Amino acid sequence: MRLGSFLSAVFIILITTGTATAQVAAPEYKSPLTISKLDVTYEVNEDGTYTMDTVGEMRINIDQAVQSQAQSYLAYSESLQSLEVLEAYTLTSQGEKIPVPADKIITQQSPISTSAPVFGDIKVKAIVFPQISVGASKGYHYLRKQIKPLFENHFSMFETIPMSVDIDSIKITVVAPETMKMYIQAIDIEGGQVQSDVPGKSKYVWTVKDQKAKTPESGAISETNYCPRLAVTTFADFSEVAGAYIKRAADKEKITDEVQKLADKITSGIASPRDQAAALYQWVTGNIRYVALSFEVGGIVPRDADAIIQTGYGDCKDKVVLLNALLTAKGIKSAPVLINSGDVYWQPDVALPLGVYNHVITYLPDFDMFIDPTAEIAPFGVLPTNEYSKYALVTRGLEKGAGIKMLPEPSPEISNMNTVTTITINDDGTAKGQSIVTANGGMEYVLRNYKASIPPGQEAMAANAFLTRSGQQGEGTISGTDPRNLTEKMKVETTYTLQNVMTIPGPGAFMIPAGIPNPSPAVILSFGTNLPEMNHPSYHSGYGKVETTSVTLPGKIKIMQLPKDVSVQNQYGSYTATYKQDGQTINVERRLSVKTPRGLCPPEGYPLMRELGQAIGRDFRAQVLYGE
Repeated sequence: MRLGSFLSAVFIILITTGTATAQVAAPEYKSPLTISKLDVTYEVNEDGTYTMDTVGEMRINIDQAVQSQAQSYLAYSESLQSLEVLEAYTLTSQGEKIPVPADKIITQQSPISTSAPVFGDIKVKAIVFPQISVGASKGYHYLRKQIKPLFENHFSMFETIPMSVDIDSIKITVVAPETMKMYIQAIDIEGGQVQSDVPGKSKYVWTVKDQKAKTPESGAISETNYCPRLAVTTFADFSEVAGAYIKRAADKEKITDEVQKLADKITSGIASPRDQAAALYQWVTGNIRYVALSFEVGGIVPRDADAIIQTGYGDCKDKVVLLNALLTAKGIKSAPVLINSGDVYWQPDVALPLGVYNHVITYLPDFDMFIDPTAEIAPFGVLPTNEYSKYALVTRGLEKGAGIKMLPEPSPEISNMNTVTTITINDDGTAKGQSIVTANGGMEYVLRNYKASIPPGQEAMAANAFLTRSGQQGEGTISGTDPRNLTEKMKVETTYTLQNVMTIPGPGAFMIPAGIPNPSPAVILSFGTNLPEMNHPSYHSGYGKVETTSVTLPGKIKIMQLPKDVSVQNQYGSYTATYKQDGQTINVERRLSVKTPRGLCPPEGYPLMRELGQAIGRDFRAQVLYGE
């Protein structure tokens, strides 16, 4: 389970008690849709332009799918593509075909991102289907034309076949000039090159027939890593892709007077090249606001460094261009790097320029270091947790120029968090506590993200909400380092008062109070291993966590029994918990260490990961017995 989603339920500390219940058999999964027919044909031209002809029909199977399938959205770039809907209709369960009226095919501006401003020429054709209900089907036929190629004289496509829906028939066809050599990787899809009936053309056909839906798996990484998929490209290798990208972007890094002046100003008084690189990185992350830009080929081509400085904003490509220009101005080597910023770990064998890669960061060859100037709260040398262990296309600066290089793999030694908690329980059963949290590596990014998610002035409100959501009664506040100050180590401090921690007078029992929830990897692992088994890889990044808690009880309370110590260790990590009494104080130390290949737990290793998670869950529910 991922660590970066602060508002997710993983921060709810499990504080309820009770015995385990028997496993209840899950009802049989029913596919929300059936793809009755989907025919996609690419007609490719030598210059890299093409026409994509799509004919589809899908049937609605369950009530929950009716609302989402009552409309379809087809996106296109107005300057690069055209899109024409030739036909759209609803086929009722009684067999009546109802055409979609022309005024129900609506051209709209692309929705604005909720996380950042967006400027671009992306348009959406919304098709509103009439009388959609369970048993009805919706059908469409549209043409999308690529009127300007992203890369001159090159074509590529990437199609994934959804696993969670029933499929009667899917056919994908590519027709291209014989002079265009296609490099193809087809996984779990039948087909290949066939006899062409058009002179001078090559033809390829792939099909999927009678596929039964599989139940989506909570906690698994993206289906793109293991679903049927098809990659087609005219790029011979990734060095050629890198060359095409650099050809588009290199002149944008030009060292102008304005770039040189700014680089000198930022690094004034700093002698070490590494320290200069850090200062330049911190300036870009702190002063260039993220704005998504997608005008014409702007989806892959950045703006000039001078323009980025003057406007004070840019997308990931722009931030990398400006940073690289500033670095070059100080004689520090750098390279743009194409990566996947989601949860796609699969690296195609053929040289896809797009489809898997969707983000740009920077590589510093002299320090063998990757940095992401778009991640505004990531310290120099630290990547967002979702970027570690990914394959990356470094566009220059390697021994052989460009090539594929693995991003660093997280481990407990470099990515860790430490929490020190002190709690005093009063004579009336209430408690006052304080927790101080520090972190390193990827876990520092998680901690910064935690603090950054709380608007200034709302720290007490957030703390109280977290206490309520975790089932605790009380109030508190959250303070700490400014997460955007990358020159200072991150620290978060929580203070709180809790109600009804103990029933006094005793006898009774209580669990070690959790206090205000913070990004606890132990809690996340406990919640992320609830399923009895996994059929696909799940995300369990390498990290370490030490939690030290001291709980002091009233003098009139007699501690009768402490929870038992815990020690679990296997090839994916270890978890230990120790409980010691020192007078009226209970000292608890919990240590968690997780290390998985590439931050992923394979299905065959999930039972061992679950062993750790279940041990943590049991330990967090363990109780101290007391009397008077």
